[in-house]
Amino acid sequence: MSEFDTPTEMLQPGDDSSARWWQDQFSRRLAIVVIVLVALVIGSSLVPAQWLGRIVPGHSVVDDGSVVLKPGSASSAESRVTIVNLPVYGADGEVLFTTVRIDSRVTVWDWAMSALSDDIELGSREEIFGTRTVTEQRERSLELMQGSKDSAVVAALGILGVQAIEATGVGFNGVVEDGPVDGILEVGEVIIVIDDSLITDFDSLRVVLNASTPGQTATFTVEHHETGALRTIDVVYGVRPDTPGAAFIGIEGPEVRAIDVDLPFEIEIDSGSIGGPSAGLAFALTLIDLLTEGDLTGGNRVAVTGTITAGGAVGNIGGVGQKAAAALNEGADLFIVPADLVDTATEHAGDIPVIGVANLEEALAALADLGGETSELALNLTDFGVLGSGD
Repeated sequence: MSEFDTPTEMLQPGDDSSARWWQDQFSRRLAIVVIVLVALVIGSSLVPAQWLGRIVPGHSVVDDGSVVLKPGSASSAESRVTIVNLPVYGADGEVLFTTVRIDSRVTVWDWAMSALSDDIELGSREEIFGTRTVTEQRERSLELMQGSKDSAVVAALGILGVQAIEATGVGFNGVVEDGPVDGILEVGEVIIVIDDSLITDFDSLRVVLNASTPGQTATFTVEHHETGALRTIDVVYGVRPDTPGAAFIGIEGPEVRAIDVDLPFEIEIDSGSIGGPSAGLAFALTLIDLLTEGDLTGGNRVAVTGTITAGGAVGNIGGVGQKAAAALNEGADLFIVPADLVDTATEHAGDIPVIGVANLEEALAALADLGGETSELALNLTDFGVLGSGD
């Protein structure tokens, strides 16, 4: 009889040795099953999903150009702000800026979870990043974050009555083909005077255009943004395509050129390695909260996402579903998003109320409804020799 044979008479009920034998066998098999399951889970989180499909050539589970979007974080915006030479006020509540995690390496686990969770989404790298390389996208993302921080500072100080920039003209990123200034104006030039009217921003440009008619000739004075060279040109207004009868220049991507006003304090926002423009609104609200007495959020933890312009307009962002999930995971009391994205955010926010806003003023109104102290928001800089715009 081999050592592995077990005679039936040895397996009688009540025999302790037989019970131990069966228990040992069960324990070994259970351990093997657990080890296999753990190995499968670990392996699925490490093995690129594309490899699985290549067992059958031409049938990749996920395309090589795929990325996966996952909930990121919802963390304190205040912890990233440093203010020098101004009093800073604490508060019980806080503003949370939200992020989305984008992985270019899609694992089998990611692929499986994307089918089980609405908060995890597979997408095309080209759809999200365009044709930029990984390095180019990283550089662009950091540039957008820097611009967003700068705009947040200007917008917040504007709410507090402090002019942080001075508009000095209107530039543009392109001209309409066969339009009135095609071949006449060049990208890099800034419109500073039309006839005898000084052009500093969109409002001053709009006043001139509203007083003009198609076919009318106007003299433009432009300054090259880099060299400072000045020149004058004659422009015959065209007809604005969407508004017959309105004067039309034919510039694309207009931008206000502005210079920083020399202020007696410093504001720094350390965004670390985080890129993109979507934290602009969160940083603007945080600055207002820090620079004014009272609790802007009413003691609540408010998650926020949205781009912001220097004038306070709030713009759309990507990955709002994943950011809503991050806000939910962090236990936020409210989620403020761009107005167009309320429905999508609500689908992922669980029981967190979602408010959509189009500008900084509407965001402040939402915080007021939540119990936040938003009245008499002002920063008195008289002691520093700088007057607020309302003084």
